[in-house]
Amino acid sequence: MADKKSKKQAGEEVLQGRNLWELLCKRAEHSPEQEMLVDDAGRRVTFGDFKERVETMAAGLVGMGLLPDDTVSWQLPTWVDSVALAAALNRIGVLQNPILPIYREKEVGFCTKQAGSKLLIVPKDFGGFDFEQMAKNVAVENGSGMEVLAVSPDEFPAGDISQVSQLSKGEANLPPEPDAPDDPSDLPVRWLLYTSGTTAEPKGALHTDGSIAAVSVGMSTRLGINKDDRSILAFPFTHVGGIVWLFSALQFGVCKLLSEAFNPETTLDFMAKEGVTVAGSGTAFHLAYLARQRQNPDQPLFPNLRCCTGGGAPKPPQLHYDVKKELGGVGVVSGWGLTEVPILTMGDVGDPDEKLAETEGRPLPNVDLRV
Repeated sequence: MADKKSKKQAGEEVLQGRNLWELLCKRAEHSPEQEMLVDDAGRRVTFGDFKERVETMAAGLVGMGLLPDDTVSWQLPTWVDSVALAAALNRIGVLQNPILPIYREKEVGFCTKQAGSKLLIVPKDFGGFDFEQMAKNVAVENGSGMEVLAVSPDEFPAGDISQVSQLSKGEANLPPEPDAPDDPSDLPVRWLLYTSGTTAEPKGALHTDGSIAAVSVGMSTRLGINKDDRSILAFPFTHVGGIVWLFSALQFGVCKLLSEAFNPETTLDFMAKEGVTVAGSGTAFHLAYLARQRQNPDQPLFPNLRCCTGGGAPKPPQLHYDVKKELGGVGVVSGWGLTEVPILTMGDVGDPDEKLAETEGRPLPNVDLRV
């Protein structure tokens, strides 16, 4: 069956790394010419290009004075350079704090103050909102000397990577590569992601490269991810799910399609043009896909679609059957989790319709649940 073939391909392609940087280097060596990122502005980046972009950006950030174990907060749209930034900060060895773009001064101020951020990176302007001014206001309010860096696409820090030597503050030289212990429990915390506080302030969830990597392998295996897949990242990359998909791209060789901000017209045109095979990522997205398909029911919107991933919102059982019948593929494959543990349960592309429609799947490997 097609589902079994997809899983076999995923197994053949999966790469492992003791940390993100080791994984990135392995993928760049294994598939340097393979496409990794495509955005809705026309940028295309291969795995080999990505490694070079990451190193150059890391050197530029070091040239600004960043040191290993500093804390850096960043609140950016889903850009190619946002993905590169996550890897560049990891290469330096900082604790990074991605912040959702919907957060404003109160939440950003709380997160950066509690995290002790040395630097806050924001877009100059996005969606008609002045993030740069907000960030400056936060820096003044925090009174901690936090610096602000406002960027636009393709205008991120860049440094000379011709000399990879001992760290020298003020010079664009990279520090030694981050430690890669054999025991995952020895990995340092590298990710601080805040989840909106329902009854109080936002809560910060801590992750290592190992904890994110384990979730990614479990999710990707259930979805049958393989090197021929083209998966849309329509939700903010700063969400923990975005970081999970970064690991998936490097582990399985999947190409990520990046939408700066979801638009039911332009984003769907982009997905169709790029031959999306895995379309996420929740009920609202699936309803938008169905609405567009119903405008022209005789012409498949996504002819290469394998599945639609789901999660983060209630899923009417009928939605799975509608997606399978009208859009194609196996239908909706849902997962359930939270920022602290991004995916606890996940459906499988080989599951029967009843399970896909009415459940959020089974626990991932090494997950124990108590009800």
